[in-house]
Amino acid sequence: MKMVYQKCNGEMEKLSNKRKKLFADIIKKAKMVDGICPHCEEHSLLIGIVNDYYRCMNCGGDIEQKVNGKISYLPITLQEYDQIKNNG
Repeated sequence: MKMVYQKCNGEMEKLSNKRKKLFADIIKKAKMVDGICPHCEEHSLLIGIVNDYYRCMNCGGDIEQKVNGKISYLPITLQEYDQIKNNG
């Protein structure tokens, strides 16, 4: 059986079965798309954070998906990021 660990306070600790299941469920439900990141301007894998908001796996930039005849990805400003963070 494969052991799963996380780093906590500089030390590795074994994840409980409950936490492993939680992380597995999150990963299974994550939306993944590919596109051009407006931050790094690279073709990259984009991971869904919440509805229509993604994070670039290349540079870590947060972007918003807009659908208006074609799918566009727009950078998120710091003010928008705080608003999303506070309101879910």
